[in-house]
Amino acid sequence: MIPRILLTGASGFVGQHMAHLLIERGFQVSALQRGSLGIDLPPRVEPIYADLADPASLAAVPRNWFGVIHLAGASVPSLFTTTAPIVQNVAMTLNLLEHLQEARVLLVSSCHVYAPSDARRIEDDPLVPQGRYGLSKFLVEQLAPHYAQALDLRIARPFNHLGPHQRPELVVPSLLRRLAASKSETGPVRMQGMNSVRDFIDVRDVAAAYLAILELDSPVHRTFNVCTGTGTSIGDLIALVLRLLGSQREVLFEGKPNSLDDIPYLVGSPDRLGAASGWLPELSLEQSLQAMLSTLHRDGQA
Repeated sequence: MIPRILLTGASGFVGQHMAHLLIERGFQVSALQRGSLGIDLPPRVEPIYADLADPASLAAVPRNWFGVIHLAGASVPSLFTTTAPIVQNVAMTLNLLEHLQEARVLLVSSCHVYAPSDARRIEDDPLVPQGRYGLSKFLVEQLAPHYAQALDLRIARPFNHLGPHQRPELVVPSLLRRLAASKSETGPVRMQGMNSVRDFIDVRDVAAAYLAILELDSPVHRTFNVCTGTGTSIGDLIALVLRLLGSQREVLFEGKPNSLDDIPYLVGSPDRLGAASGWLPELSLEQSLQAMLSTLHRDGQA
């Protein structure tokens, strides 16, 4: 029998890549959605119409699956200006877990649950969420022990993922548009915020990691970083983009944090997931940025 996967948040940045990967790997995929997604998912993806914010609407959704990959929820840190998105993320996850009866369930958390540190984060490090977005993911993680006896729960903590068709208001896509539009200029690139260091990972590697976590049989550990283990400063990322654009410009930073999420160093260790599954990231930062620039060019934004 073909394993069945329920995918929430299929219309999102990671969800679209996740849907394509699951179909390529031979799974039977159902996308939980409130209405028309406005995007083209693979034709073999079956839509199931329900609203995770409305428990009553889940009545017709099957309760038993091989796997559930839960990507739905508010996911742009800058939009967490109130507590409403925190409540939304927790409530949607709670309604999903209450409804399910038997499944391997992957809850997608975030690297922003970790306490600030100047070392690579490992899964057993202290959790002190930074900003309201990190708090929402921390609270989602706290639901796992309550449902662990009934459901086979796993948690992914992804670091900064990027790739083509990422939401335009996020830092890297907006930066690429800005640099591409000004590539003929010679003055310095002026940046607000700090020259922070991040662990950038391609969205296609993220999707492969999520599937690798879901496919683990009786894993010893239940929480996994999804990252490369390599830190890149924003300044170095800008320099790489400028090189790809054929431009040479100085980069100047104000040095003041933009938000609580703007901490100096956030890099993870992928060792636990690599040891458990053999997963390794395959795409370099340069490949990711080149793909994003190519998409901007095709879309007429560069």
